[in-house]
Formats: sequence, structure tokens, C-alpha cells
Amino acid sequence: MSQERPVLIAVPTFRRAGRLAGLIALIRAEAATVRAPTRLLLVDNDPDRSAEQAAAALGVTYLPEPLPGISAARQAALDAARADELVVMIDDDLVPEPGWLGGLIEAWRGHTPTVVMGYVRYVWPEGTDPWIAAGGFMRRTRFPTGTALSALATGNVLIDVAQARALGITFDLSLGLSGGDDLEFGRALLAAGGTIVASAESVARDEIVPERTSLAFVRKRAICQGQIRARLLSRDAHPPARAAKRAGHLVGGLLRVPTFAAAGHWARLRRDPRSSAVYRRRLWFAQGRVLGALGRLTPEYARD
Repeated sequence: MSQERPVLIAVPTFRRAGRLAGLIALIRAEAATVRAPTRLLLVDNDPDRSAEQAAAALGVTYLPEPLPGISAARQAALDAARADELVVMIDDDLVPEPGWLGGLIEAWRGHTPTVVMGYVRYVWPEGTDPWIAAGGFMRRTRFPTGTALSALATGNVLIDVAQARALGITFDLSLGLSGGDDLEFGRALLAAGGTIVASAESVARDEIVPERTSLAFVRKRAICQGQIRARLLSRDAHPPARAAKRAGHLVGGLLRVPTFAAAGHWARLRRDPRSSAVYRRRLWFAQGRVLGALGRLTPEYARD
């Protein structure tokens, strides 16, 4: 396998045209540090094509994808790749740090997996409630480079398109607004024999916007994550097996709700805000599992 595979750097975007100039400048600076040939692609998921003018001004290849949902934009990026290309995807609200692109490519060169997952470092804005910041509502684990992973998040990722196509793995377009399309992509890939490894050297920073620091937002996020996890892990082509899996999530969630509620109450009595926040997050996630097992799903990325 060639060690100098060309790289398509794709940015799925939705109504964040004002951020694109800074992001593209950082991506180009990173591209200049690697040996592999690179090209840039902006995948606009806005039916109104709000990023088209920015793409033209920046000299970036523009690809409109009007089907709503991040999974459609991610799949459009994979479909646009040439057979020999590696696809690097970074979300439009992230900031690549020095070594971001090289870290992904070097991890692929060293291990030749189907997917390399970089690290996303969340940064809470000044003035964030310490209780929320301590609760782990936005968090990732920074695994050592080469660590085999059992789950996938695609905010900062490299995908070997040739391997993914050979395995027949695509993003599930039905999950574009509910979330979880990257989790399902990873599960399908691993089940088909693909591999996912970590890159600790590839870091993209998520500077959390103030609107996402409210109690209402983190509660909704935790519940939605529980719902989609129950839905995805209950998928099965056979109705009896599907019903059994949903029952398992229902029972598991119902057992955890009072347990986490009691643990959170005890943490508050002990004046331990970090534990209180962590148990509250787990409580909301468990409530989401119950709702998901009952067939209720609140789209995390719902649009007007």
C-alpha cells in the first residue's frame, strides 16, 4: 500500500459561513506541513447554500448537499473522494491545533487502519457554571496513538475510503438529525472487519459557545444521547431480538434512574459538586435510555 496517498480534507458545514475563513486558513497551514498531496472540499448542508460565496472567495471546492443532516454531508464527502484518497473530516466549529493533520496521517501510516480518530479538546468559555464544566457533558478521552477503539466520533477523523468502500460501509442518512450516525458507522465498520485507531497527536479544539453552557442544553444533550444509544443498540432485523434488546435498555435505564438520583443527592449533601454533576448527567442519560427503549426520540440537531 502506498505511503503517500493523497488526502481530501472535507469540512461539512451548516450556516457557519463566518467561521470558514479562519478555519480554512488553519487547514491550509496544516496541509503545508505534510508530504502527502492535499485538496480541500467544503460540503454545504444548508439548502440555501449559505457557504457558497465563502467557498468561492476562499478558492475552495464547493459541494452542496441539500439533504438535511450531518450524515448526508459526511457521506457526500466520502462519495466525492477518489479511489486512492484518504478523507480527513473536521467539523466546522472546531479549531485544528498544530500537528492536527500530520497526527492523523502518521497514525494511518503506522497502523493502516480503516479509520483514525483524532482528539477533540473541549474548552468551556469564561463564566461557565463550574457545576456544568465539572459534569463531563462535553468530554473525550485522549487515547495513546495506535490504541484500538471500539467506538467512533467523526468530528476529527481520517477515513481510508478504499477500505470503507471495500467493506460496504456508509453513513446512515436516517440518523442525520437525531445524531449517532458516526457511532453507527463505527459499529458497522468494526462488525465488517474494519479497524479504528486513535491519534493523540491530532488535536482539534472545540471552543464551546455560551448557548451550550446552560443547564437546559446539557440536560437535553444527555437525554438525547441516551435515546439514540438505546435506539442504535436495539437495532436488529429480527423483531423478537429487537424487542428483547429494547426491554434490556428499558430495564437497565429504570434501574439506573433511582440509583443515580440517590448518588447525586448524596453528593450534594457532601458538597461534592463534581460528583453531583456527573451523577446528574448519568441520570439524564439513563432517562434517555428509557425513552429510547420506548420508541421516543428527540432529534439532537432538529431544524426549523
